[in-house]
Amino acid sequence: MKSKFTLLAAMLVSASAFAQKTCIIEEFTSSTCPPCASMNSWLDPLLATNNANKSGSNLAVIKYQMNWPGTTNLDPSFNAHGTSRRNYYGVTGIPDHYTNGGAGTGSTSATVQTEIDGCKSGTPDVTIASTYTVKSVSATEDSVYITVTVTPKKALSGNYSVHIALTESFYNYPGASTSQKNYYHVMRKMYPNGSGTSVSTWVANTPQTFTFKDKITIGNPVHPSFNWWGNPYNGHIIAFVQDNGSKAILNSNAAAAKWSTSVEDLKNNVANVKIVPNPATSQAGVFFTLNENSNIAMTVTDVMGRVVYAENAPYTAGANRIVVNTSSLAAGTYNVTLRSETGMVSQRLTVAK
Repeated sequence: MKSKFTLLAAMLVSASAFAQKTCIIEEFTSSTCPPCASMNSWLDPLLATNNANKSGSNLAVIKYQMNWPGTTNLDPSFNAHGTSRRNYYGVTGIPDHYTNGGAGTGSTSATVQTEIDGCKSGTPDVTIASTYTVKSVSATEDSVYITVTVTPKKALSGNYSVHIALTESFYNYPGASTSQKNYYHVMRKMYPNGSGTSVSTWVANTPQTFTFKDKITIGNPVHPSFNWWGNPYNGHIIAFVQDNGSKAILNSNAAAAKWSTSVEDLKNNVANVKIVPNPATSQAGVFFTLNENSNIAMTVTDVMGRVVYAENAPYTAGANRIVVNTSSLAAGTYNVTLRSETGMVSQRLTVAK
């Protein structure tokens, strides 16, 4: 990477705890940077091959979109928390990346793979467990509830920070000024901010818990906002502990949102609702399970409440899927509602063009 250009209607729950070291890569990039597009053309497939931010992969990834080099068509995902991380490392040109807090040396798929393999080695001084819950508020807002618990394996003292980021796993941005239109693992907001939470003392085997709640706005991302492109279900929580003296990262953790079967789900007979892909372009699958045979009426409504798609059919107990053709829908946010004889469940769908 040496070529540079100077968060209760519906609920999501995720939890993860890692007993071994997880490597973290932080990349600084932009939709206005041609060398960044060139690098991401091979880096994104490499990260996908390594199951970045997925359970068991021991690889966490955060991408910070910068407000340069473009001066007119600025990257809409840029925000102040990305600037905080840029200043922390002293980044002066992009693309650039840091692995476990150290300057990345890989500039090809093979050499970055070597970095990934190497940075997973060793025994971590801390373990991290995270939960990330999303509660639907309205068609354009969600509330997020975050809990991160850090447990040190030994006593530590010094200048440490606990960083927590919410990343959007994927979105499509046709307005990018480079060849790259698809973006992955992009930071949307950090908690409490880009500087993290300071900790000076860790007592061996004594966990410290950090909790935050926030309201997320969905749609119309524009610098320097923290808006999401789509549903926060399409996101991860990334937590890591950093030694500010050496900038070394002691350990990290990535956890994805998962549907939980709530009491309300059971009462409504509809559970485990998931829309894939989301965002969608040509079509989306609405997956759900039924506790018993039921007639399901599904509607898709736009932000004005107008029904743009409807279907009504009987479904059997167990796993089911409804395919929605989104090719004729305008880009934007929609509400997908499944109604049974006993209740209803709603989920948000984002259409990208």
